Amino acid sequence: MISGGEGAPWWAAGTLFAAWIAREIWSALSSRTRNRAETDANVELLGQLREGMNSMGERIKVMEEVQNKMSIRLEQEIQLRMTAQEEAHRLRLRVQTLESAMRGVGAVIPPDVGP
Repeated sequence: MISGGEGAPWWAAGTLFAAWIAREIWSALSSRTRNRAETDANVELLGQLREGMNSMGERIKVMEEVQNKMSIRLEQEIQLRMTAQEEAHRLRLRVQTLESAMRGVGAVIPPDVGP
């Protein structure tokens, strides 16, 4: 079986070559599995980021709607307060006019006591 005496026999070289091929195939498959797992994780992460952006967009939209409602309510309240102040001013003027007219006919009106 061994001829020449130098070097390894052909079956030993074939075994080493087969082991090397098996190792290369195994590393390629495990590398592909690892790369596939990383790719899947990246795709999942991108999906979560998209969902997060969508939910953040919805939250911003809701916050803008709430802000608009609050602005409208604030404007209404300002209008109501201005109307109430105008009405109070008109009433004070009317009271002053009536007091002046009553004093003109001789009525004694006590001084206005502050709040």
